[in-house]
Amino acid sequence: MATTFSEVTPPPEQPSLANRVTALARDVGNLVYDHLELAALEAHRAAVSLAKVLSAAVIVSILVVTAWLSFVAGAIVWATDRGVGWPVALLVAGVANLVVAAGGAFWIRALLGDWAFPATRRQLKHTTEDMTEGM
Repeated sequence: MATTFSEVTPPPEQPSLANRVTALARDVGNLVYDHLELAALEAHRAAVSLAKVLSAAVIVSILVVTAWLSFVAGAIVWATDRGVGWPVALLVAGVANLVVAAGGAFWIRALLGDWAFPATRRQLKHTTEDMTEGM
């Protein structure tokens, strides 16, 4: 079977370097845009989730405080039923609350050191010392 000239397809033309660079720049721009859009959507989702968690934390805190007040009031009523006077029962409950609050304050104070990024600061200090020694 003989092939005629009209049946032969020419090889596809290679795009020029300028066209390739333009297409690459466009693709990189689209990729960056897609990543930024994804990050923005995830940030929005995280913010909504944080708002829900904080709302739940406030509700839980209110319920815990209410329960604590109920326990303290119950202990005061129980003490007065056993013959302890109201002023003494209230004083003991107040002192007990202050002791628990002091324990919480000491615990919070012990946690404050973690807020200063101690390991990062140590690493930066060592890096700075290494850089100054090399000069």
